[in-house]
Amino acid sequence: MSGVTQYARSVADRVGLTALGSVPLRYVIPAFFLAALSIPTLETSYFFLNTAIYAFLFIGLGHAWNIIGGYAGQISLGHAVMFATGGYTTAILFNYYGVTPYVGLFVGGLLAAGVGLALGAVTFRLRYHYFSIATLAAGLGMYVVFLRWDWVGGAVGLEYSLSEIGTAFSFAFRDRTMYFYVMWAFALVTTLFVYRLHTSKLGIYLEAINADQELAENAGLSAFWYKMYAMGLSSFIAGVGGGLATQYLLYIDPQTTLELIQNVEFVLIAVIGGLGTVLGPIVGALIYIPTREYTRTLLGGTHTGLDWVVFGTVLVLLSIYKPDGLISRRPVIGGRSNSADPEPDGGRKDE
Repeated sequence: MSGVTQYARSVADRVGLTALGSVPLRYVIPAFFLAALSIPTLETSYFFLNTAIYAFLFIGLGHAWNIIGGYAGQISLGHAVMFATGGYTTAILFNYYGVTPYVGLFVGGLLAAGVGLALGAVTFRLRYHYFSIATLAAGLGMYVVFLRWDWVGGAVGLEYSLSEIGTAFSFAFRDRTMYFYVMWAFALVTTLFVYRLHTSKLGIYLEAINADQELAENAGLSAFWYKMYAMGLSSFIAGVGGGLATQYLLYIDPQTTLELIQNVEFVLIAVIGGLGTVLGPIVGALIYIPTREYTRTLLGGTHTGLDWVVFGTVLVLLSIYKPDGLISRRPVIGGRSNSADPEPDGGRKDE
């Protein structure tokens, strides 16, 4: 191995936060989220706060995808379907039927879970890239349908009435800081949920199926039904996240929810941070979202598209020198690694 390659790998390992491996997650998670509460007091500019809001929203969405993609090993390229389902449900219930988003977010999550389960029932008979292609086709199909469906606003989309902004009923705030705390709470709840999943029998079963589905089925696990459980949980979180995104933007259309890049972003966050880990989506979102926003701003205008070139270069380097993500996955049973993940009775450290 050349000196340059050795140096690059050493840098990747340092960036990989290996020092966190000796720190129990029960300390890392509270410390991070408590420290994050001070973000609105550090900088009040629109750009900084907007980036922080999206970062915490995508922590939750990254966790949603990581449940089915990281733990169950099903590389879904159609999670924008559930994201859009939650967003459109929240907006339609409020705009057409006067149902407060406090209810609409929950209903949107449930409907998204139903859509995800229906999609899983059809596609889980497929394996590997065939499953990914099928979910991608579902997302592209929904995009085409919603572009031409007048009831959901078609290509124009749906927007909230400005007269409703600032009312408690509308869950729409004039102060952007309130949105930060909402997204912070969403990220915290999903992180704690995934932490519990990671230390549960369900989490171990999903990783066993991911490692060797045939062997897991021979041991008595129903791969199909456990993947359905994962899909339902993942889709519900994605639906709630879609509703929160709609509440923040006060607008929704197919271009902002169903385009191909939306599907890819969910995957990138988990892949960058580390598949099948609790901290992976947090690290991935904190890297991807600021990079996306700052490169888009600095390299926009006459350099439109150059931001993706820069980020693509970073992604290629990560793929070469840190292919498992910045946070390493701990073995399902026994073993040790540099990850910061807990390990329950079956071999994970629950500290």
